[in-house]
Amino acid sequence: MQPRKSTFAVLFFIKRKKLLKNGDAPVYMRITIDGRFLEASLKRGISPKYWNEKKQRSTGRDRLSLELNDYLDGTLSRIHRIHQQLIDEYKPVNPKSVMDAYQGRAERPKMLREVFREENEKYRQLLEIGDVVLGTVLRYERTERYLGEFMQKNYNTEDLPIRTLDNKFVRDFHLFLKVEKKAEQNTANKYCKNLKKIIRLALDNGWIEVNPFQGIRFTAKATNREFLNEKELSTLMNKEFDIERLNVVRDIFVFCSLTGLAFSDVAALKPEHITVDEDGNYWIHKVRQKTKNVCSIPYLESARAIADKYRNHPTCLAKGVVLPVISNQRMNSYLSEIAVCCGIRKTLTTHIARHSFACLALANGVSMEIIARILGHSDIKTTKIYAKVIDKSIAEQMSGLAAKFGSQK
Repeated sequence: MQPRKSTFAVLFFIKRKKLLKNGDAPVYMRITIDGRFLEASLKRGISPKYWNEKKQRSTGRDRLSLELNDYLDGTLSRIHRIHQQLIDEYKPVNPKSVMDAYQGRAERPKMLREVFREENEKYRQLLEIGDVVLGTVLRYERTERYLGEFMQKNYNTEDLPIRTLDNKFVRDFHLFLKVEKKAEQNTANKYCKNLKKIIRLALDNGWIEVNPFQGIRFTAKATNREFLNEKELSTLMNKEFDIERLNVVRDIFVFCSLTGLAFSDVAALKPEHITVDEDGNYWIHKVRQKTKNVCSIPYLESARAIADKYRNHPTCLAKGVVLPVISNQRMNSYLSEIAVCCGIRKTLTTHIARHSFACLALANGVSMEIIARILGHSDIKTTKIYAKVIDKSIAEQMSGLAAKFGSQK
């Protein structure tokens, strides 16, 4: 399939309804590229009776008419040279870029980190009105910072014009994330996805003509989602710690394991999210901060008992929330201590509580459709991941039995 050929045209015309004080009509130039056009006055005038629209020139033989025609010939040649130069230098080719070059306005190229910071500022504004979560904002800001470190190391500069980015830049940045920043494959993919969003913006605005992500596809690595089984969760629930902060963090983790709430959602859980239906059943109805999907969660008695413990907690009273949730980073740090105390040989994080809920629900016969509704998943494919985890767990636990009775002579 042949690539579409770009169209380019220059038109000179006069505005007969916008005459100058001396009766002349102003002469304008229109540059059209791929259906988009831009007009500008040439600061010249001519009597309308001398203007030939077909030839786009004056038919007069006086000195002023001849000078105007020479000027238009020179302008046309200059516009064509500018157009070709922009193509040769791989710069954006559109009516504005051609007109700016003609008028001597050397347009400053759009710089990658500058544009990234502008977009990140918009994310901060969306954060204030609750349209995005803090984790998303921090990940975009981290991507911009890593790009700065990458360009300093590989290009000896803090920033680069977006138009200079190419396929090699993208691949090298992905490698930098994995080697220098020790990012896992899927994490590196997420950072590159953030960069791709800026590239799409640049393409839409004509700041770049060739997509540097063209032909690149970073494959996702299958992850082993850890979760607590019933025995481990019971051990955690029944353990009492001498340090109060560990008891609080344990309670929040267990609450999430019984409700499936993610960290950002349990941190924002308020009494108004809890309802009682006509049959006396308690529910949590809350819009997920990540997907904006509504979660419909049965509010189990054991989870309600945890919330009741903190009804008069100073943090809950001050913020109007159900539980005194601290930062995710501190939660994960304390969960590491808790795992050691409970003899759990798994890396506990706040998100493992959500995984634990999904896997335990599946193991106890709850359908994937219902679990997807409870978790607020946009696509049941996400929920099916937990079914694979359960199958793997069953296979691992059956391996001992298979070793003993799997084959008989």
